[in-house]
Amino acid sequence: MRFYDREKEIWLLEKGRRIVIIGRRRVGKTRLVEEALNPITLFIPAEKNEALICRDWLEEIRERRYIPTLNSMREIVEFLMRENKVIFIDELQNVLKVNSSFIYDLQRLLDKYRDSKVIVTGSLISMSKKLVEDYKSPLYGRFDYVIKLKELDFRTTAEITRDLGYSFEDAITLWSVFGGLPKYYETLERFGVPVLEFIETMFFEEPYPMFSEVIMMLKEELGKEYKTYFSILQAISEGKNTLGEISSYLSTKSTSLTKYLSALEREYELVVKRKDVFDRGKNRYYIGQNLIDFWFRFIWRNYAKLDRGELRFDKNEFNSYIGRKFEVLVESLAQNFVPFNVIKTGKLWGKFKGKEKGKDSFEIDAVALGKEDIAFFEVKWEDLSFGEARKELEKLDEKASAVEDGRKRHLVLVAKSIKGKEKLDALVYDLGDIEARVFE
Repeated sequence: MRFYDREKEIWLLEKGRRIVIIGRRRVGKTRLVEEALNPITLFIPAEKNEALICRDWLEEIRERRYIPTLNSMREIVEFLMRENKVIFIDELQNVLKVNSSFIYDLQRLLDKYRDSKVIVTGSLISMSKKLVEDYKSPLYGRFDYVIKLKELDFRTTAEITRDLGYSFEDAITLWSVFGGLPKYYETLERFGVPVLEFIETMFFEEPYPMFSEVIMMLKEELGKEYKTYFSILQAISEGKNTLGEISSYLSTKSTSLTKYLSALEREYELVVKRKDVFDRGKNRYYIGQNLIDFWFRFIWRNYAKLDRGELRFDKNEFNSYIGRKFEVLVESLAQNFVPFNVIKTGKLWGKFKGKEKGKDSFEIDAVALGKEDIAFFEVKWEDLSFGEARKELEKLDEKASAVEDGRKRHLVLVAKSIKGKEKLDALVYDLGDIEARVFE
């Protein structure tokens, strides 16, 4: 598969001398560097000792040229620096398990050979940031650029999916499960099967390949307290988004969770914190990576069934999950659906005045704010008849009317398909409309 949407990163790799790339596994760090620069790759596996790693490194180098006898990681890197070779150290954080003194060796080598070109990568977000961004680290200030390699955006993953011969609905389904991690789109290309079959094979059928892959990554990232973090992430994946809801779900005091939520947000970058669209009310926490969200919702939550070999794909529950992600996607694309310049988007929770308790609360899937306009969205991962669509708009109008805001009001309905949508007095879109706007 060709590269998608990495032009800026490739330019920095070609122009820079000292570069760090931080990004989770499967986001494409190694392939990006190797295809952009064709370097000598010095991979550091956490499971091997230094002698075995050096043997692997020497074999990698010997494929390209003759080298003298070298006995340590420091000696190998220094030799390559003297030879003015592009050096690529993959998964640098693993050296802390192999030979932590190499970090100081690398610091001295970077200072000594200032013109050497060195690229390093790290998959453990918290540890990688500490190695290169913490002023206490020996490597602090030694690199010109730190690239935070994010997942591909939806438009790019939709382009990949289309190039592989799948539908736009498939693109939304894949993005909802795998996010923008290129590795899994490459795997789908090799499998060449329908999207739902691919997801069932990866998550719901023995040997459950995605169970071991994700749990290994998370345990390594989160360390000894992973069980506490796992409990919090499971609660969030099941829709417990406020601190009070999470603590109630876990039957623990909210004060005991704040440090863990802060770490998940700031250090590990697994959770995002949001208020409502007007920046009011309680903080709400969401898992920021679709793959992690899906894994906790369907795999970790059902670990006992998986252990007994009884885990099954529930299509209704799956569609409910895709519906939540469809709301997130529509919000991110809100500018494509409204006739004004959007300055902010978000969800909104409110109360009806004068209604009996228990029926007085409402939630609006997405709201888009402009200077003089406001748009309220109802988002459905369903095929709606004309009558169903009209009822949804009536309910949305009632909720929007309860919001005290003087801006011009717009109602927006988005669904998989809507019969007779042209007869509805609102901004109405289906998957075909979304696809046209994404690729225009």
